[in-house]
Amino acid sequence: MSIIEVSDYPIIRDWDTKVFSIPKIPRSSNGYPEALKTILTAVKEKKPYSKSITIEGSNRKDTLERILIFLRPTGMVKKSLANGWELSDEINKWLESLDNMYLAAILNANVKFFSEVLNILLEGPTQIQQIRDIALNNYHLPWKEKSEIHNRLAWLKDLDLVEYEDFSHKYGITEAGKKFLSIVGYYNHEDIVIDIDSTVDEIEVPISEWALNLCKLTEDEIMQRKNGIGYFPGNVTSMHETAYAYLLLMDNPTEIQNIRNYSAETYDIKANSVSALLTALSNLDFIERKTKMKYQATELGKKFPTENFEIDFACCINRKCNFVFEILAELYQEDLSIKQLATRGKVSYGFSYKDLSELRKRLHILKNAKLIQEVNAELYSLTNRGANFVDLIKKDIVEKTIEKSKVENTKTTHEHPSFIDKCLTEIRLSSQASSDPTRFEKALQVGFSLLGFNVEHLGGSGKTDILLHASTAPNFAYSVSVDAKSTYYSGVSDSSIDFDTIIEHKNKHETNYAAIVSINFQGDRVVDRAINRGVALIDVDSLEKLIRWHNEVPLKLDSYKKIFEQNGLINLKVLEEDRNKIIREGLLMQAIIKCLSDQSSDPFTKGIVQDREIYLLLKYDQRFDMAPDVKEITSMLDFLSSPLIECVGKVKEGYYAIGSLQDAAQKFDFYLKACRNNAANQVVLP
Repeated sequence: MSIIEVSDYPIIRDWDTKVFSIPKIPRSSNGYPEALKTILTAVKEKKPYSKSITIEGSNRKDTLERILIFLRPTGMVKKSLANGWELSDEINKWLESLDNMYLAAILNANVKFFSEVLNILLEGPTQIQQIRDIALNNYHLPWKEKSEIHNRLAWLKDLDLVEYEDFSHKYGITEAGKKFLSIVGYYNHEDIVIDIDSTVDEIEVPISEWALNLCKLTEDEIMQRKNGIGYFPGNVTSMHETAYAYLLLMDNPTEIQNIRNYSAETYDIKANSVSALLTALSNLDFIERKTKMKYQATELGKKFPTENFEIDFACCINRKCNFVFEILAELYQEDLSIKQLATRGKVSYGFSYKDLSELRKRLHILKNAKLIQEVNAELYSLTNRGANFVDLIKKDIVEKTIEKSKVENTKTTHEHPSFIDKCLTEIRLSSQASSDPTRFEKALQVGFSLLGFNVEHLGGSGKTDILLHASTAPNFAYSVSVDAKSTYYSGVSDSSIDFDTIIEHKNKHETNYAAIVSINFQGDRVVDRAINRGVALIDVDSLEKLIRWHNEVPLKLDSYKKIFEQNGLINLKVLEEDRNKIIREGLLMQAIIKCLSDQSSDPFTKGIVQDREIYLLLKYDQRFDMAPDVKEITSMLDFLSSPLIECVGKVKEGYYAIGSLQDAAQKFDFYLKACRNNAANQVVLP
């Protein structure tokens, strides 16, 4: 090994141009530098990119190509059309010298929060959680999890710059680390400038007239917009530039094979990915198929690039995709985090996706157009241009889409669906309002009331947040202490929950069960601890589903005991048998009343039918998975012919209909309203 002079160390990039992620390559049994040496040697020896590369001590089976893609953002490697993958001059110098201090300098020059970790450890041994908190709060790095910190510490440890203390679970800086820090320095978080609104002096929105006209959508066009923008290769932040490059390629009718060749050489993507890209461009009306094997840019596609490229591009996306300019409408009211925006999109606009990827695409598009800015770690606000733009378009789309969301949210079978939706929206929003935990508690008070529980909102020191009582006979009654855990993040981990306190609350209030409700629960540890302590974990998605289920098929409180009897994450499947039983009983009631009504005009039976005859009539009714037996039919007939119900008459010869199915529906509706009027007086939104 030879030592490289400090004067030859690479120039450190500006903080804003450094990359967020440290290379996620396989780690060998001898550490990251040894693994990197194996990878770079394979490139120099021109090993096949498509073959898996073996790293001693690692079980990962990544191809050489995939690993090089992980390394590319740091500038260690680059790919050219002519020569394929090549090593940078700096990394070649390290490979020849194997000077790990120089390798650390390469990483620090290109990756955010590298030497900054060493500066934190200079104060003394520190736990990983504390380092993560500094990254999040001081450096505004969007890392809710600890993986990026873990990866950096692993690199620093393998470079002999930090050491790990097993007994304290803390990391400390080594003498080599102190020396390295004195050479390269660190970036002071006080020098970080959060997005400055460069549009603050704008009076008019710089937008093409044709793009502004695209914002005038009809109701049908609004309803037809998709949730998915579609696939674009490369970096999501430059999606508009990627689209433009392909539109230039297809300025004239272009063979699909030429498009595939260009894609393979430029982005290293395969034919099926090219098909997905072409679909995305077609859905946006940017390209059209001219023949079976040729595509060409449309008149809309040929408008680019415009003087106002980014905002014009955003208008095209909004025209075809749901929840784009609606984001501006939400931010017009208040600054929101990405999690809060995801919640608003789901509950108000029907925008739901398996992860945040589609929402991030929209945010990047709006940031590129300078309509929004990131004012904190994943906290967004409108720019001056964004506010002016909302004023410009709100009558064309924002108000229409809000009205659409109201219509969509009221499409349920319940008589008061807007109330249910309002409750569920408040539960979801308040679950992430960590600065106001009482709001979440009050929202859950209403939510559990909708399930039929008597609910007490307690809160405060030494008390559970919510106390549930099942209103039934003492021998069958039960109670539940519920702790509400609101969080700004996507879920709560075990470090956020004091299970000893949860059990103390259960004992203090002498409840049968204990439960925790939160937006979500992260990690196996929180689940394991809940199982060991006998606590049910209820996420907001499950609670929402439970309330909607109850609105459709109300169960007895005895059935809901099965939810709280579970330990760890609850599973709603425990209610399926009870739900199916009630659904079957409702179907049987309907079938019997209709059957008797149909028999009213029969000249042979003269409207009077025995239970066994009804059995024969319903035996092959395809609405039932299993034909109802005589016992079920007799029980239902006894209920319907009771003095209180009197939907069915009973004589010695059998049973007969008293009125039509509609008459029966009106009677049950009367009883329903009588119960609901009483319940409405008890359930009030906070």
